[in-house]
Amino acid sequence: MADDRPSIRIEDTIYLHNPNLDTLNVSFTYIGATSSATPGTSTCAPVNVAPGNTVKTSLTALCPTLNAGSNFGVLISAFAGGGGTYALYSRVQTPEGNGFSIEGTVANTCCGTVSEVIGLVRQAAAPTFQSNCFIFNQEPRAGRIVLTLASGDGQVVASQIVDVKAMEFIRLLDVFAALNAPPGDVDNVRATFESIVPVAGGAPVLFVASCTVQNNTSFDADFRIAKFHF
Repeated sequence: MADDRPSIRIEDTIYLHNPNLDTLNVSFTYIGATSSATPGTSTCAPVNVAPGNTVKTSLTALCPTLNAGSNFGVLISAFAGGGGTYALYSRVQTPEGNGFSIEGTVANTCCGTVSEVIGLVRQAAAPTFQSNCFIFNQEPRAGRIVLTLASGDGQVVASQIVDVKAMEFIRLLDVFAALNAPPGDVDNVRATFESIVPVAGGAPVLFVASCTVQNNTSFDADFRIAKFHF
């Protein structure tokens, strides 16, 4: 989950559904972005969900030791006891209801060495659209990610190597500015994330990437997790 404007009060809600016949015990680990109020790894409280039930909670309730301020990062869940499957969904929004939703995703469907987000926008006129991107290195070793922004006809808008430390979550606020793209409005831009061999050698790291297209007037946004090439 991500809070792209720390001056706005943000509310978050997390839902966890257990469709199994036995009680489900799920553990949580929160990894805050380097620029968040609580960077790095925080261990959170496990949650028990009765058969057929859905639990409603929040990041603050799960991880009460987080620092006050703008917390954004990745929330990792896993079976702590019991078995079966479960569904996870979160909603981040202002008190007025503007925000975005994030579906829980199984790691082997979202995470690899090449993935893309399409349809990024930058627009200066009202309501003012801003695109932000996020990268999480899910491995206990450093990695390098090449992030390339390209127009609809395949022309490179900007490209940059992003170094990520072990288990690090980073935010590229206003990704066009972060990559020093030429000024001006752009539409229909594709962000390609590709993991390459780190400086120290070895194999490319596996990562999770995503982007939001944010309306800076009402502070609503959509969340787009980067997908594999089809």
